Amino acid sequence: MPIERETIIERPSTTETVVTSDRGSTGVIVGVIVAVLAVIAVLWLVNGGISSNGGSVNVDLPSVTVTD
Repeated sequence: MPIERETIIERPSTTETVVTSDRGSTGVIVGVIVAVLAVIAVLWLVNGGISSNGGSVNVDLPSVTVTD
């Protein structure tokens, strides 16, 4: 008397959900603006930044006496 075997193979579902957004042009525009601002900042720093081009600043400090 033969023995019958039954094999059940369950395969996982292969459904994938891909969500994309349509913001490609916004990212490019923001990247260009950031690059332009970075170049302006570097040029500003190379050309002296906040320096006063050799000018002097006079500050009047009060007279302070320290005693023990």
